[in-house]
Order: sequence, then C-alpha cells, then structure tokens
Amino acid sequence: MTITMTPIFAKAYPPEEVFFTADDCENRNEPTKVLLCTPEYFEVKEGNNVYMQNNIGRVNKEKAKEQWNHLHTLYLQLKSAEIIEDVFVVDGAEDFEDMVFCANQSFPWTTWGGEKIVVMSNMKHESRQNEVVYFEDFYKDHGYKIFNIQSRYHFEGMGDMVPHPAKRLLYGGYGLRTDKQVYDEISRMLDTPILLLELINENFYHLDTCFLPLNANEVIIAPGAFSDESLVIIKKMFEAVYEIPFHEATDGFACNAHIVYGHKSKSAAIIQKNNPVTLNILQQNSFKVLETDTSEFIKSGGSVFCMKMMVY
Repeated sequence: MTITMTPIFAKAYPPEEVFFTADDCENRNEPTKVLLCTPEYFEVKEGNNVYMQNNIGRVNKEKAKEQWNHLHTLYLQLKSAEIIEDVFVVDGAEDFEDMVFCANQSFPWTTWGGEKIVVMSNMKHESRQNEVVYFEDFYKDHGYKIFNIQSRYHFEGMGDMVPHPAKRLLYGGYGLRTDKQVYDEISRMLDTPILLLELINENFYHLDTCFLPLNANEVIIAPGAFSDESLVIIKKMFEAVYEIPFHEATDGFACNAHIVYGHKSKSAAIIQKNNPVTLNILQQNSFKVLETDTSEFIKSGGSVFCMKMMVY
C-alpha cells in the first residue's frame, strides 16, 4: 500500500488548519554566528510597552554599558569554546535608542539551496522604523539577499517570529506588534510554513517574551500570553511544554533567554539571573547555563534574546 503525504505548503496556518507535526517538516541547519548592537545611545524615551511606561528617563547608562559588555564577553567565551563561530557588532546610531535590541529589525534565513536571505522588518512605532536600514547594510555586506515587506502590515523580526529548532518551521506571534496578515507574505518569501500564535496579554508584546524552544521536542512558555487555540497548537508541536511562573516571565524575562544551538553539537543558554524555576529546567536539559544581568534593558522590555541576532 502506498501512503500519500499531504504537502506542507509555505503559508501561514491558523490553529484550526494545522494538520501536521514538526516531525513532518524538513530539517535545517541552525545559524552559528551572533550579531550584537552597541548600547551607547540606549535609553527609555517613550512608553511603547508596559515596561517602558514606568521607566522613561530612568536608565543608568553606565550600568547598561557594563551589562552589555558582560553579555558581549559571554558570547566571546562561547566563541572560544567553539559553541558559536563568530561575534559581529553593529554600532548603535544616535537618536535610535532601541537599536540595541537587534532581534527586532530583521529575520535571517536560508533557502533550500543554502543561499542566505533576510526579511527586513516593518516596525510598528515610528521611532524605530529607521533602525532597519543600519541592519540592512550589515546583511548586504555579508552576502544576503534582501526582502522587504511589500504590504502595509507590521512585522518585527525575530521578536515575533521564532523558528522551531532544526526544522523548516516558524511560529509567528501577532496581536500586539506584528500583524497577522503579514505572515502569508513572509512565508512565501522564505518558502517556509508559519504557525500563527495569538498574543493576548500586553506584558508579552513580542513572541520572544513568552515562548522559548529548548530543542525540537521541548519548549518553555508563559501560558497567560496566548489564546486558548494557540496553546493547543504549541502542545501539539512539542512533546513537553514547561509553564514557568508569571513573575519569572515578566520580572525576570526568563523566556527571553537565548538557547544557543551550538556549533559542533555543543549548546548553551544565557539567561537573566534570579530565575530559579527556569534555570532548573535549563540545567535538567544539560545546557551550559550562563547567567547575566540585563536589568537596565528590562526597563525597556527586553533581555538577552532581544539583544542579539543569530546569523549565518
């Protein structure tokens, strides 16, 4: 008897249309290089999210630089340990105080044939829209094919679109920053299916604040971030779903940790300190765990994951 597989088309799938599992998707290689952006112009000037609203003008800039330097040093240590291949740094630009959160301005990917491509973001807030060109210059210099959103819809890069580890499958958060309607366009650009996850809590304005895949089978989430339908899909795509305490997700930005799917089969995790429940989950999964302090950046609504981009 011949079994006929239904093809998984490159489109955006709402929960009720998902007929496949992650195992049905093609394998892919993870990026192994890190991109950072320097913090010299970082501050909180406006209330674009609930964290910023109470912290306008309250950033300790010297402490922020120290915290960024420590994170930079951790990535250099991972390079020395051959967990990542390289660390790139883009200089921050005056008047772009949020540019340090370099997970937001782009989404790098590769074609089936291995060509490097990137979708540039269409940021919701006017104050951030002109950050994008600085990162586009970086990608041009590193041989990427550039895609720009042609519609009027907003898209905020890897802040709202997170890959399934080692699979040609993406999760697209929508509802607060990125528009649901943009994902069909992006799926065609990347030739990759995207599962739509609705964000319903303003504390979790980006997907990367509440959704942290550990590997192909396990994920950490902040359950209060998602609609019921989205939770069903997450539990369908991962064998184990760890729900962390609300305060670790909001005060400690624990889901905004960075899981480094490493070079040469090594891996590590970098996380904001003082998140004991999440730390225990990471250690039980045998990650080399590095704790750091990003408290000045949390005042603006971002931690480790927001402050880096993995690139090819």
